Amino acid sequence: MKDVINQIIQIDKHAFESQENNENELLKVRQTYEETINIYKKEKLNNAKQNAESIAEKMDSILKNKEEKQKNAISKISDEIDKQYKDAEKMLIEKLFSKLFALEE
Repeated sequence: MKDVINQIIQIDKHAFESQENNENELLKVRQTYEETINIYKKEKLNNAKQNAESIAEKMDSILKNKEEKQKNAISKISDEIDKQYKDAEKMLIEKLFSKLFALEE
């Protein structure tokens, strides 16, 4: 009878050790999966951040390019207005002088 009890104790002890080993292995597997998921998550977040930064840089470049084109267009228009103003001013001065000289004669 004592042998039977000892065998039951040994079987129970072996089952308990086996259960502990299995739980430890499962914990290791779980930790490995969690680490893998965290690494994957960080990689994807970093990729998304880099993509967003790249898109933002491209947008800034496009906006600067458009702004420069608009400045050039405005400058051309301003130069044309200035030229027309000077031409009109010159023409008026010439007319004034011609009228003044005509009055003197």
